[in-house]
Amino acid sequence: MKFSPKALAGNVNVSSGHPLTELAWLLGGLITLLMAVYLAFWLVSELFAPRVSVAVEVWAGQHLLGQLQQESNPALQKRLDGLLAVLPAESPLHRYHFSVSVVNNEEINALALPGGHIVVFSGLLKEIRSENELAMILAHELGHYARRDHLRGMGRGLGMTMLLATLFGQDSRAAGIASGFFSGLEMRYSQQQESAADTFGLQLLTARYGHAGGASDFFERLADKAGNRFSYLLASHPHPQARSASLQQMITDAGYRRAETLPLQGEKLLNDHDPPAIKP
Repeated sequence: MKFSPKALAGNVNVSSGHPLTELAWLLGGLITLLMAVYLAFWLVSELFAPRVSVAVEVWAGQHLLGQLQQESNPALQKRLDGLLAVLPAESPLHRYHFSVSVVNNEEINALALPGGHIVVFSGLLKEIRSENELAMILAHELGHYARRDHLRGMGRGLGMTMLLATLFGQDSRAAGIASGFFSGLEMRYSQQQESAADTFGLQLLTARYGHAGGASDFFERLADKAGNRFSYLLASHPHPQARSASLQQMITDAGYRRAETLPLQGEKLLNDHDPPAIKP
């Protein structure tokens, strides 16, 4: 019996679907996978951040601090110690040994590194006008430690960075796009953390000075230099005007007294020489 093969109805090596449809399914599946992994990192960081020991934090903080050329600052340390002295006896912050240092960076920002290391940028110090404003900034950073925000952010950021670099390569365009997408999600969550730290900072400022004067002054001045609110949708901090309005509302709701702020008494927040720059 002679075998007669049948002609194929179509090319099995070519899909019958439209290429754009298949591309959409492929991208959708990839995005779904990345979202699932992100949520997994989020859950892990939320579960384990409160359980990380301070000793492990100190180790991680020393590593990160070693990447910055920074200098201790007695004037800043004195203000920080004054805030720590009025913490409630049951505060979890008593487990830390806090220190504060300055790095030469014109960005108006401060960092809460693991282990109790607070880093203040010289650009922020140049904007400070009163003792109370400085105390509010430092109290805000202490608020991050109270909620352990710094550990949650590190867990998510490190995990997603490793995953994206593995999937796409460190320098690929796809990695950059995906990283920016997840960065936007993370920054929105970070804004919630910033608002909660402002609440903690306001309470500590009031406990330290007996009133809430100066709590929003710093942010009111920054609002004049900041862009429109749309530009802050993916920023790590809420718009300064929004922060100022929120703080003023909290002061009203809590019935905190307002009073005159204290001058900085001529003390230099920056060292006599320029603080060293951040290592490349």
